[in-house]
Amino acid sequence: MKEWKCVQVGHHRGIAEVIEKYQEEGWKLHIYQAAGTPNLINHYLLFEREKGKKTPTSIKAAAAAAAAG
Repeated sequence: MKEWKCVQVGHHRGIAEVIEKYQEEGWKLHIYQAAGTPNLINHYLLFEREKGKKTPTSIKAAAAAAAAG
């Protein structure tokens, strides 16, 4: 069984940070959608992962070390 999480990002500059944060927690980006008017656009990210599965701490530590790099 899968679990799903929808996250609203108000500005496009924050999308990459949100994706990175959720991927570190074991989520995979399923779909991305943008909606709104020319003056106000919201970005919606739908994440999925297998229920109960989270990224092991060792993988998180390796990813943090690579990012610090």
